[in-house]
Amino acid sequence: MLHDPEGTNDMSETALSTTALILSIVPVAVHGVEVMFPLLARWIVNGVLPFFGFSLPSRATSLTAGEQMTMLDAAVEAAPAEKKNAAKDYIFLMLFEERQGAICFAAVATGAVYGITLALGDRHPLHLVFGTIAVLMALANANHAGVPFLGNHPRVSRHGRHVGIVFAPFWALVAALNVSAFATTLP
Repeated sequence: MLHDPEGTNDMSETALSTTALILSIVPVAVHGVEVMFPLLARWIVNGVLPFFGFSLPSRATSLTAGEQMTMLDAAVEAAPAEKKNAAKDYIFLMLFEERQGAICFAAVATGAVYGITLALGDRHPLHLVFGTIAVLMALANANHAGVPFLGNHPRVSRHGRHVGIVFAPFWALVAALNVSAFATTLP
């Protein structure tokens, strides 16, 4: 246990824990709207990902809602006739998983905000969960960045690779903070 029994490190341990919790909130700020509207992920595609290609967002290269629906419909149409229902279910599942991801980010943010109100010694379960999420997110982003043995995403775009390069270290930092905070908040 790293906790100082005389309480001299309480402020730094609290700051460590609070920082780990606050950084765990970040994803909901970007993805929260997808809980209700999964197709609004195009806002990230249109307004954020261009920066990862070292360019500015452009109306000329941005997807519209209509174009997005046309792309999804084209995916269903590309399936063999006897597999159209499976193709429709696949599109449904992709959008449903988009919503579920946003729901999980909202739950993390809710837990983090609540966790900040808790006494330091009561935060360890949150740091365990958020640390686990952060480790797995770091690994997934490292894979997108080009580390091959960490999974298989068959359609990583150039911007997606750059997202992985930027966010693998972010998530590694969040993981390190949460693991450290977990160790210092154990009873």
